[in-house]
Amino acid sequence: MLTKDQVRLVRDRIAHHQPPILSVYVDVHPARPENARRGWFIRVKDSLKAFDIPTALYERVINLLSEERAQARTLVLFAATDLLERYDLQMELPVVDLAHGRVECRWGEPYVTPLLYALDEYERTGVLYLDQVGWHFYEVFLGEIEEATDAFRIISPEEWQELSRYLPVLYNGLFQKRVATHPARFARRMEMWAQRFFKRLAHLLEDVMAQRDIRRLVLLGPAEDTRFFEQFLSRSVRSRVVGRVSDIPYPTPSAAQVLEKVSPVLEEAERAHEQALLDSVRERAGIWGLDPTLEALQTGRMETVLVPWRIEAHVWRCPEGWVAGTPQMARVFCPDSELSEVPLRDIIVELATDYGARLEFVRGEAEQRLLHEYGGLAGLPRW
Repeated sequence: MLTKDQVRLVRDRIAHHQPPILSVYVDVHPARPENARRGWFIRVKDSLKAFDIPTALYERVINLLSEERAQARTLVLFAATDLLERYDLQMELPVVDLAHGRVECRWGEPYVTPLLYALDEYERTGVLYLDQVGWHFYEVFLGEIEEATDAFRIISPEEWQELSRYLPVLYNGLFQKRVATHPARFARRMEMWAQRFFKRLAHLLEDVMAQRDIRRLVLLGPAEDTRFFEQFLSRSVRSRVVGRVSDIPYPTPSAAQVLEKVSPVLEEAERAHEQALLDSVRERAGIWGLDPTLEALQTGRMETVLVPWRIEAHVWRCPEGWVAGTPQMARVFCPDSELSEVPLRDIIVELATDYGARLEFVRGEAEQRLLHEYGGLAGLPRW
C-alpha cells in the first residue's frame, strides 16, 4: 500500500517538477497473455524510442524496470535527471489509455493525473474480521490490504477469552431466558458486561474508521457474530456496511486471504453503486449527452459526472479553455478562435477539478448503459 510519504512525493514534488520528465503507465497484469515472459517490458522499450531521452536517464529507467517485484496490474514510473520513482499498483487506472498497446509514455510535462485521481477519489474500505480469539481490522485501498494492528490493542487477551465464553449463551437464546425466569446476579452482570463490551468495540471501530477515512465497511465472520455486533453500531457506521461475508476457511488467515475473500463483495458493491448512480440521473432530473454535460460542468452546475472507464471520445477546445463535443458547439463560445481536438480522457479530470465536480468512472454493464443510453457522459446537477 502506498505510504503517506510516497503520496506526498507525488503531490508535492513530481506533480510540480520542471519538465522534461518521463511519465510511464503500463499494464503489467500477469494474467494477460500479452504480458507473458515480461512482454510489457519490450513494449515499454519500444515506446521510449519515440523520445529524445538522455542516454544516462534511459539506462536508469531500464534498470529500474528490470527489477523483479511483487506481481502488480499497473506499473507507474516517473523519471528525470534528479528523480526516479516506480509504483506497482494492484489495480487498473482510469483515464490512462492502455487498451492499445497497454503502454502510455509521455516526455515533457509530468503526467500525474491518473495516479492523483486514484489517490484522491478511490474510497478506502474497512474489513472487520470477527475472529474467535480477537478481532482484526483491515484497510483496503487501490487493490491492496493492510492490517491496522492497533485498532483493538487496548482489549486484553483475557477480555477476548471472556467474550468467547459468553457468545454461545447470547446467540442460542438461553441468556435471555435465564434473565427472564431466573434473574440471578451473575446473569445480570453478564448481560451488562456484554453490552458494555460491544459498545466499547463499536466505539473503537468508529474511531479507526474516522482516523483512516474509511467510507465502506465489510463485516467478515460467522453470521451470528456479525448480526449481533451490527446492532451496536452507530447509524453512521451501519450505513457504510456494504457486505457481510461468512467466516473465512483458515484458522489464522493472512491479509491476502482476507482480501481474496472479500474482493467479490467489494466488486459487487461497486457495480451496484454505479448502476444506482445511473438510475439517479433519470430520477433526479440529471443531465446526459456529451455537449449538455460538458456545458453544465463548465458553468459550475454539476455535482457528479459519470464517465466511462475507457474514454474514447474526443472534444474540441478553444484557446480560452472552453471545451465542447463538436466544433459547431465550440464555435458558439469562441467563434473566431482556432480550435484544437483533444482526447477527453486527457482533460476530464482537470475539468472536474476546476469546476468542483466529482468524477465517477463506471465499468461493465454500467459503462455500456452510459455509452448507449446516456450518450457517453452524464451527471447529477447541484440544483
